[in-house]
Amino acid sequence: MAEQRRSSGNNNRWNWEVSGFEPRKSSSSEEHGAVAPPLVRRYSISTASLLPHSDLSKQSLASKVTRLNDQIKLAKEDYLELRQGAIDLQEYSYAKLDRVTRYLGVLAEKTHKLDQAALETQARICPLINEKKRLFNDLLTAKGNVRVVCRTRPLFEDEGSYIVEFPDDCTIRINTGDDAISNSKKDFECDRVYGPHVGQAELFTDVQPLVQSALDGYNVSIFAYGQTHSGKTHTMVVLSLSLSLSLYCVCVGTCS
Repeated sequence: MAEQRRSSGNNNRWNWEVSGFEPRKSSSSEEHGAVAPPLVRRYSISTASLLPHSDLSKQSLASKVTRLNDQIKLAKEDYLELRQGAIDLQEYSYAKLDRVTRYLGVLAEKTHKLDQAALETQARICPLINEKKRLFNDLLTAKGNVRVVCRTRPLFEDEGSYIVEFPDDCTIRINTGDDAISNSKKDFECDRVYGPHVGQAELFTDVQPLVQSALDGYNVSIFAYGQTHSGKTHTMVVLSLSLSLSLYCVCVGTCS
């Protein structure tokens, strides 16, 4: 039985007779437990092939370093120049600021003196202005506290002809049309008479002193009186491109 097992074991062994697959034979050193020598790298790069490339890289790096050094040198010069310019500008600004500050101080002093002079002048002028207002109002009062002015408006197209005449600036003559009496014309005297040809500006010339007196603080009253269609609205309110009497008064009051 032992021989049969040995023979069968021999039949199951690997067949190493195929070329290229021979089993490695252990050396005597391996059999005795010696350490195997280290493996040698199958592929290696020759340093001789890299020498030209390394020289080129060194040259390019050297040129780059040189350019960078030049740029750094120029940047330092620009920095120093800008720094000096900033210092000069700061000194110039400080000098200008000091000059402007001193000039403002001089102006403030002059302004204070002018204010004092204005106050003194106003203190001297105010009594004169008040005296002028009083005398002006006395002059208007001397002309009459109540003054009557007559004005005739232009005729409408359907009103026919005028029945009034204007002998002078203070008289208006009315034709009554009554032939039974010897003198059918009657004269009326007023402080001032304005015909239909007189405009608003000329009428305001006589009213302006009263407006000034009102602005000075005195009581003044101007009113239009008459029957319907006699010309009150024509005088006091704007009906054309010219200003009305009331607007003339408002304009003078606003300008004053």
